[in-house]
Amino acid sequence: MKAPALGWQLALAFVLSFSFLLGFSAWLQNVHILTANGMYKSIQAEPWINDYWHARLDPSNYLYFPLYGASAHLLDMLGFLPGRAWQQFAYLNDFWASVCVVVVYLFVHRLTGSALVAALAALFHLGSGFVIGLAVTSEDIMPGYTLVLASMMLGALWFDRPTHKRVIAVATLFTLGWLIEWRLIFPTLPAFALALAIADAPIKRRAAWIVTLLVTIVAVTGIVQQIWEGHNGAMGLHDLLWTGKGVDSGWGGIGWPKLWLMLSGVGDYFLNTGPHFDPATAERAWPMLSFSVAVQFAIFVVGCAMLWPQRHDSRLRSIAAIFLGTLGAGQVMNFYSQPQDPQMQINVMPWLTVTWALLVAGLIRQFGGRRSGAFRASVVVPLAILSLVPLVCNVLWLARSQGGDARAVVAVADLERAFPPDRTVYLYWGFEYIETWQFALLSHTWDWDFVPPPGPAPQATPRFKWISIIAGAVRHATWTPEQHAAALKQQIDLAFQLGYRVIASDYWPWSVEELGKQLGTLSASNRAPAIYAMLHDNYEAKPVYDAGFLGPYYEVRRKER
Repeated sequence: MKAPALGWQLALAFVLSFSFLLGFSAWLQNVHILTANGMYKSIQAEPWINDYWHARLDPSNYLYFPLYGASAHLLDMLGFLPGRAWQQFAYLNDFWASVCVVVVYLFVHRLTGSALVAALAALFHLGSGFVIGLAVTSEDIMPGYTLVLASMMLGALWFDRPTHKRVIAVATLFTLGWLIEWRLIFPTLPAFALALAIADAPIKRRAAWIVTLLVTIVAVTGIVQQIWEGHNGAMGLHDLLWTGKGVDSGWGGIGWPKLWLMLSGVGDYFLNTGPHFDPATAERAWPMLSFSVAVQFAIFVVGCAMLWPQRHDSRLRSIAAIFLGTLGAGQVMNFYSQPQDPQMQINVMPWLTVTWALLVAGLIRQFGGRRSGAFRASVVVPLAILSLVPLVCNVLWLARSQGGDARAVVAVADLERAFPPDRTVYLYWGFEYIETWQFALLSHTWDWDFVPPPGPAPQATPRFKWISIIAGAVRHATWTPEQHAAALKQQIDLAFQLGYRVIASDYWPWSVEELGKQLGTLSASNRAPAIYAMLHDNYEAKPVYDAGFLGPYYEVRRKER
């Protein structure tokens, strides 16, 4: 039977993946499984949805908010979840993830000439833990990732025989991708330069291609900058090329806890059993995380062994330079920042899908070749099953959180009844799941380190008043432990002076060791003793409310002297 034309194959890949993701998202009803960051982004996008031409541009997401703001406005006009951008964004991510499936299918089909291998690779990619997780949540990475991955795959196919036109095309697509999410520029730009530097051509020509790559990136950025010139928040060219997102903040830094976070990020990328977003949780989950990393390492080793005889092939060198170059540069950057974050890992880990595709193609060619149909099936069927394993495992894990959005909405209402908002200040750790929902549904107010505190109780507005333990580590990376603890004590004491009830979440019983491990996420473990001593020397807390899946809540009081 003759296979359908490639165009029909690509259309089918999109329709099948989009239908699956839409149905799964609609059933799951939980767009904050991996991260609640998408909720903040949906709030930030509200001006783009309601007043597009006066909304403020964001330097690190220069094209993201215009793109998703316009898309959400269109969904509002169509009557699809109107006014609920935090849900709409997940369905928009379904669309972009399906485009990404098409990109992977097309790349592998061009690379191997096999529709079967392309289909298995596309399934393997979609099923990877962070890929499917980010596809059905409201996080902001999927459109930028899709365009950058498309540029990587185009470069992998073309940079074995580069031309200036090919370099310009790749650089243009790449730039549009990282202008959606700025940090995407770093892991892949060095990899592109490496691929061009090792191309089979005289050194002057290779240098000229690299110059073309860089000039095109700057030129496309300049064109985008000119298009938005005069708009609210418009940036200059230099500011777009370097926004400095995350630099000189608590998200950056080097320390031993980052090793646990790296294990978490790399392990959960493939087989997600998390969340493991802090060193303590990752350490406790090390067996499963290590198993996931070991499987990936085995794929890498077997793939390298099988492809080693072809090591002089120029296209294979180009593929290795781009995907392994992105992996290397990306993990160095991640180790400094947030190696556990799904959106920090998704764009540096596509090497796994590419290696799996080449491995599957090689095994089918070597063992399935011109053998009998039964023998070929004995090779293909196990490979098909193995390609589906990540999808099945990760869907089952995600399914455990079905209905999480509705539970969170109910929990916010329950907390309001238990702790009247006009008289309550929450003393939160800062990474609580429910904190994001209270921020979104009650009042868009940040913690007291960032905004001035309200007047004396009772105070109806803002409805959500809170102090964050980690705020000092996030925003004041140069503070000493004593400065951090003193600033927290000042805020807590002010809450009491203003007549508020201070309520803490389930972190209160943590030991100083646990506190240190949790602060390791922000390279601030050394602050734990000072913060712990300040909290427990000056205050006491007793459980006053069982919040179900959120855990116990504690009322904090001054210790009697």
